[in-house]
Amino acid sequence: MITIKAFNKGLICRNFRYEVGKTYEIPTEEVKICIRGFHASANCDISETTGYYRASTSTEYALVDIEIIDREYDKVVGNKIKIIRKIETLDELISYDKTGKWCAYFAENVKGSNIKKLEDAIIEKDQSGEWCTYFALSMRKADIKKLEDAVIKKDTTGRWCAYFAENIKGADIKRLEDAVIKKDTTGRWCAYFAELVENANIKRLENSVVEKDKTGQICLQFAENVEGADIKKLEDSVIEKDETGIWCYWFARYVKGANVKRLQNEVARKDKKDKTDRWHKKFTQWIEDTNNIRTKKDVK
Repeated sequence: MITIKAFNKGLICRNFRYEVGKTYEIPTEEVKICIRGFHASANCDISETTGYYRASTSTEYALVDIEIIDREYDKVVGNKIKIIRKIETLDELISYDKTGKWCAYFAENVKGSNIKKLEDAIIEKDQSGEWCTYFALSMRKADIKKLEDAVIKKDTTGRWCAYFAENIKGADIKRLEDAVIKKDTTGRWCAYFAELVENANIKRLENSVVEKDKTGQICLQFAENVEGADIKKLEDSVIEKDETGIWCYWFARYVKGANVKRLQNEVARKDKKDKTDRWHKKFTQWIEDTNNIRTKKDVK
C-alpha cells in the first residue's frame, strides 16, 4: 500500500533514522499495532498523522510503500516498509490533506505560513464546516466572512453554524441562526444556540425546539438552561412527547417553575401505560426525600 508517513526531523521515528530509497523489514509475528511495526496513515491522509506528530516544520513526511498486517481507523501497521521519497513542498503536503485538519493545525503552529493558501485549501477540503470554524477561531488574519459562507454551505446539522456564532467575533448571528434552524432536525443545536450565543432570538429558537424535538429531552434542556424560556410551553411539550415519563421526571427535578404535581401525575399515567412504574417510583422517592430534608431543616 502506498501511503504517507510522518517522522521527526531527519526522518526519525522512535529513535530510528530512516533513509529514502531503503526498505526495512521485521518478522511478521512481531508486529502489533501501536506497539511494534511500521506505522503510517490508513487512508493516505496527512490529517491522520496529527494525533501523533505536530503539524509543523519540525515534522517531516514521506511517501512509503507498506505491507499491511493490521489497521485501526487512522493508521496501518506492517512488517515491511519502503521509503519512496520525502514530501517537502507546502503545495504537495496540502494535496495529501483530505479534510483540512492538517492545514488548520499547520497554519496555527507555523508562524509566517501562507495563511491565504491554507485557508483556501481548508475551505475546499472541509466537508462539515469543522475546520473552517477552527481556522476562524485560531487565526487572527482569517477571512471571517469567507469562512462563515463555507460553514453555512457545508454544515448539514447546524452544529458548526452554532459553534461559529458562539465563538467567532464578527460572525453574522442572524444569518447563522437562520442556518441552524433550517439544518437542525432534532432541536439540539437550536437549544445550544439559544443558551450560548449572545443576541440569539430565544422565542424563535424555542419554537423550533418544540417543533423538532421528538422525545421531550431537548425541551427539558431548553427549559433548564436558557434564560427567558417559556417554562409552561416547554412543560406542555415534554408531557406531550415523553412516552415513558423519564423527561417529565427530570423536568420536575431540574426546571425552576415546573408544575411538580402535574408532572408527577403525568409520570404515573405514562408508567401505568408502559407497565414499568420505574419513573413513578423514582418520582415518589424524590418527593419523599425532599420532604424529609425540609422537615429536618424545620426541626433545626
